[in-house]
Amino acid sequence: MYDTVVIGNDLSSLIAAAIISHHGGKTVLLSEGDNQCVYTESGYTFHIDPLPLTGFGPEQTCSRLLSFLGIQFPESHDPRLLNPSFQIILPNHRIDFFYDEEKLIMDMEREFHGHAEDIRKIYRSASIIKDFINLWIKNNPNLYPCHYKDFLLLIKNMPVLMKERLRLAKTFRTIKNSSLLSALVAQIALFSKVSQNSRIQPNILTAYTLSLPFKGVYYHSRGKELLMQSFRSMFINSGGHLINNCSVNNVSINKEININIDTYEKLSTIKGKYLIASTKWEKCGSLLMNDHKLQRLKRKLKSLEVLSHPFSLHMGIHEKGIPQKMATYLAILCNDSYAVMDNNIVLLESSACGEIERAPLGKRALSATVFLKESPMTLSDEELKNISTSIFRSLHDFLPFLTENLDYTNVDKSIELSRKYQGLVSLKYSMHTASFLGLMNSSHSTPRRNVFITGGMLLAGLGFEGEILSGVNAANAIIEQGG
Repeated sequence: MYDTVVIGNDLSSLIAAAIISHHGGKTVLLSEGDNQCVYTESGYTFHIDPLPLTGFGPEQTCSRLLSFLGIQFPESHDPRLLNPSFQIILPNHRIDFFYDEEKLIMDMEREFHGHAEDIRKIYRSASIIKDFINLWIKNNPNLYPCHYKDFLLLIKNMPVLMKERLRLAKTFRTIKNSSLLSALVAQIALFSKVSQNSRIQPNILTAYTLSLPFKGVYYHSRGKELLMQSFRSMFINSGGHLINNCSVNNVSINKEININIDTYEKLSTIKGKYLIASTKWEKCGSLLMNDHKLQRLKRKLKSLEVLSHPFSLHMGIHEKGIPQKMATYLAILCNDSYAVMDNNIVLLESSACGEIERAPLGKRALSATVFLKESPMTLSDEELKNISTSIFRSLHDFLPFLTENLDYTNVDKSIELSRKYQGLVSLKYSMHTASFLGLMNSSHSTPRRNVFITGGMLLAGLGFEGEILSGVNAANAIIEQGG
């Protein structure tokens, strides 16, 4: 019998399993399907989930976790700090979001004349809130107050947080420039897993998302695969048992957990004291949540509607077809008077100049991501091919020489990847959140004392770092119970 059974093939599940195994718990990770985060073809390597990485700065979320688990990258393999962190392109504007706060604000002021005071108010509030959230996450990754010291810290900082939150709300209401609002929403779209359109929710986690350029945005040639590979190796080396490409057929929850799985046409039963299941696990609702004690949780999770599904088109391009000052991460808004998430934004991620780990010399790997109202799983090939054509059209104004410099594209393969790896990519959620903090009203705990959940949706407002923290929280809850 295992101490803990973890089901899921996403990053948060792997982190939960790695932490418990590192703590000495006998742990098995059941992974349905493939969990690779990169794809290689024709000399190009593409990221399956080509969105920015955060939390790798000193004493930040990912750095602390890697240090705790004793994981060290060779110096040449450390994620690289980007400056500018990213760019946003609108029909009449280009904004460079620099790591330096004053430089970022000055660039925004240059692009949006007459809004200097509003811009400074927004980013001043965001910076103040960022400092509090960084301290809060460091001491309490669960985010909700758990101990009296947490309540005291929150009460002590409440007047400042309320003041800055009200300042944000007032500033957002007074801004009438649709381009400026769209630029801010595009920044949130890059980093948060909560979907916001033209109306920005002025809560604490929205402010935190706006402050991320000052925390640092990072890039690595292997993307999320760098973390997945590191945690996977650490998990196995610490005695963890990884079962890949299995099929979970039944989950029985009592004092102990019994799970029937099918591996390579062989049926077996996995037993454990505790269970952690990812909310991104495809069968989470049908198998796990049918337990009568979990019905209320099932309804709550069902209310977290997925508003946007990513679809990425992968391309290889000759260097001369890419603007010299193009950032690694870039958001292009096709029309700044339309809602950002209504098929109106293209997120670009490109390999670095001369980065032969991802592209042949003189060429670049490029991924263009749009967010769809329907999952690629439900759309036909023809519909996704039309969307691919639309992406090319949207890119034409920014990359006018794209077509003549295109070295590689495989639309059919991009469609296949977008369907195959929906369990690994960053979805955008609509959720009922606490208006002040911007957190959903749920946690890793369930009415079953031996069952916990994990997944990026639980801390969607924190984006990539929320996915990390949800795995940490689920693992810590079991460790605290002696698991």
